[in-house]
Amino acid sequence: MRTRGMVTVVAAVLALTAVSGCGDDEGGGGSTGAGSGGRLMDTGTQGPVSAPTMADIEAFVSARTTCTDLHMEDRDSDHEDDPEAESAGKLWGIKERAVCWDAKRMGVTLMSVDDMKSFQTQARRQSADWYLLGEDFAVTGGPATTADLRGSGLLALVCDPETQIPSGYTKEKGLVDGCTLTDFIS
Repeated sequence: MRTRGMVTVVAAVLALTAVSGCGDDEGGGGSTGAGSGGRLMDTGTQGPVSAPTMADIEAFVSARTTCTDLHMEDRDSDHEDDPEAESAGKLWGIKERAVCWDAKRMGVTLMSVDDMKSFQTQARRQSADWYLLGEDFAVTGGPATTADLRGSGLLALVCDPETQIPSGYTKEKGLVDGCTLTDFIS
């Protein structure tokens, strides 16, 4: 009788150990950094994808598409003279800005955003509907990059009232009136 009771206790302990050992894979109490099985790499979790540092943004993008030769960039060289051009600074709420290259050598811009409302305000003012947003970062690139990031958990910022979002796709109110966040990435 005593052996049977001990076997039951051992089996129960093993079962609990096996169940509790799986908890950290869902971010329950474990680290949520890149590669840890946490929120950054698990797009099935609730809420927007977060990547708080440029290294995290690069890792997120590189896991889904080509992003080579990353270099920091303070200003957009194509619009150097435009004081409202997207750049690192308060107007857009961008903390850091970097550029890498996709497989076709088209630029992919990675932006760490510390004020998403300012970012969305400026994007709306500039009629810019080509940004893919996470909780604290934005990405823009060519058609191949955009296609590769579809389904990654990033949401497209759409501020054009004439853009129709098909049924069945996410439609979340943006931080700025007239803007919508959607997983419909065309």
